[in-house]
Amino acid sequence: MTGATPAWGGRSLRLDPLALPVRWSVPTDQGGPAAHDAAVYLDRSGVIVKRRLSGLPLTLSLPIAAYAGVAIRLTPDAQGALIASVELSHRDPALTLPLTVTRDLEAAAADWRGWSETLSLPMLLIETFGEPSVVTPPASVPIGTPQPRRRTGLLTKRRPRFLVRRKPGHSGEMPVLRGCREIICYE
Repeated sequence: MTGATPAWGGRSLRLDPLALPVRWSVPTDQGGPAAHDAAVYLDRSGVIVKRRLSGLPLTLSLPIAAYAGVAIRLTPDAQGALIASVELSHRDPALTLPLTVTRDLEAAAADWRGWSETLSLPMLLIETFGEPSVVTPPASVPIGTPQPRRRTGLLTKRRPRFLVRRKPGHSGEMPVLRGCREIICYE
């Protein structure tokens, strides 16, 4: 990867991480009149890129695991304002795909985290010299040990209020009746 501005740096783009599968087109780095946009299809399992290479149609099908992570790159434009681009980062720069290109840094940060969680890929930050570094998201609110569902204390061993009124049965000897006909069975 290099720190150079990608071909999509001037375009505005925003793909929703919760609206998968998605299709869009990406400009290729090939300059000149023969440059074509690449058609990209992305879902949770993989990416399909259709483009032309030396005039021949090329279709690449890659699993999401082939990508290093979801990266964010900040580049200044001609006026000095920052443009944030959230990218699906690959070792090969030709396979790196833009997901969001915007001047709104808060929206870019939200999309960066959203794409990382949706695709289960690490969050990467592309430094000014071009090398990506892994960013750990801030920890969520720590959760302590849960409280017991029932109170423990002095009164936990006693019977509940509605059972206090009832008298327990007697476990005495049961009477045995002999010489009577049974109601259930007739001979």
